[in-house]
Amino acid sequence: MSNLLKISGLGKDFGRKKVLNDVTLALEPGRVYGLLGRNGEGKTTLARILMGIIPASRGDVVFKGAKIDFRSASYKREIGYIPEDPFFYSGMKTGEFLKFNSRFYPRWDAARVRSTFESLGLDPKARISDMSRGQKLQLGFVAAIGAAPDVLLLDDPTSGLDVPTRHDFLRNIIRDLAERGTAVLFATHMVHELERVVDHLFFLQGGRITLDRGYEDVKTLTRRIRLRFDGAPPDNLPIDGVLSLKREPGLLEAIVFPWDEKADNQIRALSLTHFEIEPLSLEDIFTGFVGSGPGRPDAK
Repeated sequence: MSNLLKISGLGKDFGRKKVLNDVTLALEPGRVYGLLGRNGEGKTTLARILMGIIPASRGDVVFKGAKIDFRSASYKREIGYIPEDPFFYSGMKTGEFLKFNSRFYPRWDAARVRSTFESLGLDPKARISDMSRGQKLQLGFVAAIGAAPDVLLLDDPTSGLDVPTRHDFLRNIIRDLAERGTAVLFATHMVHELERVVDHLFFLQGGRITLDRGYEDVKTLTRRIRLRFDGAPPDNLPIDGVLSLKREPGLLEAIVFPWDEKADNQIRALSLTHFEIEPLSLEDIFTGFVGSGPGRPDAK
């Protein structure tokens, strides 16, 4: 499948600080991508570069086969963006706002706007200045859907929504967009949100992509192991791919990636009285990769 959006060697510096360094990733149609990173890792910076809000310091961005940069404009009609704190003309009513937006997007889908607007229980005559933060975010979702984007960038947009609305957004709206061919890049540090919808994972750490794998692969290849020894555990655990390691008297607990036949054989060669192997939630996997530990292997 061809890439809708391809980023190669992207970097962004603010003075002497390198926020992004050699970021490379690609998005295909109809898939939901999770961009996970701690606060301050550069997720919002990346989204703003892709939307042409700020320029990159180096690297290339190719959208639908054409190179784009800070000065490009026409591609923005085909990319939707919902930031954590979206901007609105607060004096407008919701219906006026959507009509205003429709003029900028040739593929505006009025029928989907109407159905999504009604399903969220929004009032077309409500003034935006009187709406709650969650309602404003819902309005932003409706506008993004109406634009029928090829790519939708989401920058931690669900933090202001109540739980039922957040679940509906993730399970229905995002999956519906993907099924219609939109590539969705969901940047967040709220890892548990993604487990319901994500197809592919990018971990952003230290300004670089340190993991670029399918969600199911990551879930299958990451394991927590608990090893009980007859006596003191060894100083170093002779197993490849240890992401994190905890010690207790007579016990070692580790998160391992990739978990494969080689790792399994390495465990069974140790002098153990007992061992356990268990799968992890995405939140635990993410913590294993970005938390303190013996190493952070790049995973492509």
